[in-house]
Order: sequence, then structure tokens, then C-alpha cells
Amino acid sequence: MKIAFIPAFSAGLLLALTTACGARTPDSEPVDATYLEARHIASSGKLVSAQRIRDQEGEHILVLQRKAGPSAGSPKSGRLEHIELNAAYYSQQNNGWKQDWTVHDFVECPGLDAMADFFASSVSVTDINGDGKAELTVPYKLFCGGGIDSYTVKVILREGTLKLAIRGKSEVKLPGQPSFGGDHEYDKTLLTPAYATYKKHMDQVWMTVSADARP
Repeated sequence: MKIAFIPAFSAGLLLALTTACGARTPDSEPVDATYLEARHIASSGKLVSAQRIRDQEGEHILVLQRKAGPSAGSPKSGRLEHIELNAAYYSQQNNGWKQDWTVHDFVECPGLDAMADFFASSVSVTDINGDGKAELTVPYKLFCGGGIDSYTVKVILREGTLKLAIRGKSEVKLPGQPSFGGDHEYDKTLLTPAYATYKKHMDQVWMTVSADARP
């Protein structure tokens, strides 16, 4: 059994989940930019990570990319004020690759501190419902501000056309002070009994990526 992106957290968590649900984790392994180029998968920024995945529907590739530059209003500022994140999922078809879906988000933050990053170590490949099809969980954060504020945090799960999300704020913990933030909302579908095991998995991811301890 292999876990995507080799995080120690995900290995323990997903093993417990798949055992409880009777599901199996699809085969997955990291690949690099040379592998993607050989398969003519276009670049839309700096490669964060990529993963080859095999499930009952065949072979797939998950690509995470990040693109940073100046804001549209200040193209010569030299500051990184516009940052885009893009997660793209491809399936092999007729010796080529078809893009099945993307998760795209960005922050536009002229004159302030901007940040956008995937929580790459908490990205996971699972088969929670045991149907043989891979589910991909992609968490990331966005920030635009000038002080000690919470990040925007999103945990997105995709399985084909299905998209589930938890969206909210990081919980900021400062030494000797009460924590703040941490509030979040669920997609309505995620709150239905049919998706209880998905919610359990995504809650665990949320608890890990939304913790925001600062010195």
C-alpha cells in the first residue's frame, strides 16, 4: 500500500481510515518534471509536486503547480503580489492524456503581504468508499494582509465530477495569548449521511493543516 506524497501523518491516518472502511488505497508514486514533459503535460507555473496514480479506471497523473508575480496594477513593482495555485488531474486515453478536472485559486494582494501554498505533505490519494476509483484531497492556504491574521484554508476532495470542500480560517496560536481563528464551513453535501466517511477523512486533514502556531 502506497500513500501519496509520503507524509508520515497521511500514512497513519489513511491506513486507519481505509482499514475502517474496508477500502484500498490506489497505487501512487511521485514523478518529476521530466516525466511530465515526456507526456506533453503543459506547465502553468513552478512544479510543486506530481503523482502517478493507478486505480480500476487506469492510469492518472495529479500535478500541483504554483505561479507568482507582480499584481496586474503594478507589473514593474518587483513584488510577488499575485500568486496562483493550480491542481490538475489527468487520465490516460488513447496514448495521450486528458485533463479531467482542475482546482484553481489565487490571491491578488497589491501593496500587502501575499502568500499562497499547497500543503503538499497532506495531499492524499484514497479510496474511502471502496469503489476502486481514486479520491484526491488537496489542501492549500491563501493570505493577503499586513499583520498577524489567519490564513484562508481550503481542503478540497475530488472524485471525478464530485467536489467536496471545507473552507475557513487557520487557528492562530501565539505564545501566552488566546488562540483565534479556526472557524470553517462545510459543503452541504459533505454534511449528509452518505458522505460521513469522506467528512471524517477531511476533518482530520483540516485539523492538521489549519493549525497555525507562530513564534
